[in-house]
Amino acid sequence: MSYTRQPAENSCVLELTKQNTRLAIINQIAKSINVQMSYEDIIDHMSIPLRSVISYDLLSFCLLDNGKLIIKSSAPKNQKLLGVGTVLHNYNSAPWQAIISKQCFLRQDIWNDAHKYQEDDDLVATGIKSAIMSPLLVNNEVIGAVNLGSKRSYAFSKDDSLFVQQLADQMAVCIQNMLLYNEVFKAKREWEQTFKAVLGQIYLIDSKYNILRVNNEIDGVPPGDIVGKKCHEVFPFCNRACHECPVETAFRMKQSILKEINIPHLNQILNINVYPVFNENNEPYSIVVYIRDVTAKRQIQAQLFHSAKLAAIGEMAAGVAHELNNPLTAIIGNASVLLRITKHGEKAFKLLEDVKHCGQRCKRIIQNLLTFARQDNYSLEPLDINQVVTNSLSLVAYQIQKSNIYIKVNPGKNLPPILGNKQQLEQVIINFLLNARDALDNTKNRKIIITTRIIEYENKAAIEVAVFDNGEGIEAKNLEHIFNPFFTTKNSTKGTGLGLSVSLGIAETHRGTIKVRSKPGNGSTFSLILPL
Repeated sequence: MSYTRQPAENSCVLELTKQNTRLAIINQIAKSINVQMSYEDIIDHMSIPLRSVISYDLLSFCLLDNGKLIIKSSAPKNQKLLGVGTVLHNYNSAPWQAIISKQCFLRQDIWNDAHKYQEDDDLVATGIKSAIMSPLLVNNEVIGAVNLGSKRSYAFSKDDSLFVQQLADQMAVCIQNMLLYNEVFKAKREWEQTFKAVLGQIYLIDSKYNILRVNNEIDGVPPGDIVGKKCHEVFPFCNRACHECPVETAFRMKQSILKEINIPHLNQILNINVYPVFNENNEPYSIVVYIRDVTAKRQIQAQLFHSAKLAAIGEMAAGVAHELNNPLTAIIGNASVLLRITKHGEKAFKLLEDVKHCGQRCKRIIQNLLTFARQDNYSLEPLDINQVVTNSLSLVAYQIQKSNIYIKVNPGKNLPPILGNKQQLEQVIINFLLNARDALDNTKNRKIIITTRIIEYENKAAIEVAVFDNGEGIEAKNLEHIFNPFFTTKNSTKGTGLGLSVSLGIAETHRGTIKVRSKPGNGSTFSLILPL
């Protein structure tokens, strides 16, 4: 009896050993695959161990993507495997039959099969005669298929189909985990890129005031060196008295805080937004802090307000000038009448002459002021540049001279006329003169020299009006910014930062430009260059 049982027992042992070996291979393959692998890496980790338990010539797997079955990887690589090209979207294909039925689909003799599938011509071309297609199932939902092909007919048995299905079940879990990981990683990367793209500083702070996250480097310090520090060690507006901090206030009051903080020693104005993050018990466990530097914005707003105030003062000055014209007319007229009836030798004659001359001088200044203020006429006409300089000086000479500044004019002789707008060019020269006056505040032996002459500009003759001052000069770092709107190194009571920007616009309207030569400690020269 023992001799008759031995072959059957041996067969069972062999079959059991075979099944255990296959299960061990499945377990080995599953353990070797991690969520960070590519599809090619998965095939590489499958192909070699798999050959030890099942013979095949082609191996691939495809995934469902928007109704299409797309081949993701194969071994050997770059071959048409069990389908047409890289996309299987026709339901008349063997892999689709496995997906639709959710069962292994075994083809034992493809070349002689009565039913033809769309991929058969490709399979014949590659020599594949038998194949197994097994669905990739996750929670009874199909995500794709694993495909094996052999160049021998009847190369696969039903036991092989069962093994491939077990392999496919394990592979489906691995691939699903990889897909989920990729989605999470993609979302994480997009969020981090968004986090970094936000202008300003974003911090995540825990309830013990430790910095957990920061979006970008701060003042050259990388995020890794900031994380872990206490917020008061990093925030420029904080000190160790945390009860005054908006972060502490947000934790305590359990609400968002919006605050604008002025930091005089850094010359900064910061906009602070603090948002508590709540847990399931509606208790704040962390804080999001968003900090923006609004210094430039507030300065521009202040300059705009100041510009509006200056415009209002200008309108008032024009009105006052009109009002002064009437009494000046009476003063000049009465002085002229009295002069006609007063003899030259009389003491009153000289006094009346002074009254008339001073009245006429005041009238000319008021007329120049009104002409300068009237900017509605942009017509161009032939101009004597020396006369434009004289008119400009008449408006500001008193302001300059009362600051103990010596003014010298070197007018060019026989200068040809230029085509320009008188009021606009006076505006440019007055801006040069007032800037020169302000640059001399901390200088002894103050002087301003105005020179007009003919020069060569862009290979053509041009007229230059140069205003030199022996003041403190302009720092190199500021030279490239002086024509930017609202850029100024003066305090808010002396300038808006618009003068040079407007002046350059006027010069370019006249097809000219403005050149600056300056060196700290050696004064500055501003030149208005106008083509003839």
